[in-house]
Formats: sequence, structure tokens, C-alpha cells
Amino acid sequence: MGRFVYNSTLNILLDDEELGHLQAVIGAKFRLQQSFYFSWTRPANTGEYRSTIWLTPHIPLQFHYRRALSAALDRDRINDMYAQANSPGGLLLVIDP
Repeated sequence: MGRFVYNSTLNILLDDEELGHLQAVIGAKFRLQQSFYFSWTRPANTGEYRSTIWLTPHIPLQFHYRRALSAALDRDRINDMYAQANSPGGLLLVIDP
């Protein structure tokens, strides 16, 4: 499992493939200086089901991968995620337990 770190305080565990797609979408949005909502779901047994943060180029992010080599990225998936990030509700990731 990789980790997405937001503002040095929030850690979200994701598999490396999901993390790679998320990094591609965030990078594309931030290159255009665009901010957006990012939500993710968690398994119900964690006590929280959905969380949302505001992603902006001005807050530090980190992407930590478990594997040294990058996973192959699916261009269609990136495009779908990017389109969702452009919507009023922002990007939603469903994290499998």
C-alpha cells in the first residue's frame, strides 16, 4: 500500500495503482492552478464512511509508493477521474478494504 499525505498531517492508504492515477489527476489540475474537492470512502468498520478535503496547489502533498517501479496508468481512467474532479462535487475515490 502506498500513502497520499495531505499537508503533512493526513495520511490516506491507497494501492500503488490508485495512487498513481490520483497523482496524475492532481498534477494535471495543479498545473492549471485549479483547486477541487477530493473525497474518499472507507470501510464502514472504521467509524467513518466518507471524508472530503479541498485540494489546492498551495498545500503540500506527498505520494509514497510501496514499489519502486511505477504502475501502468490507464488514460481512460485518468480522463474519467479528471472529468469528475471538474464537477461541483469533485473527485470521489472508493477505497476497497
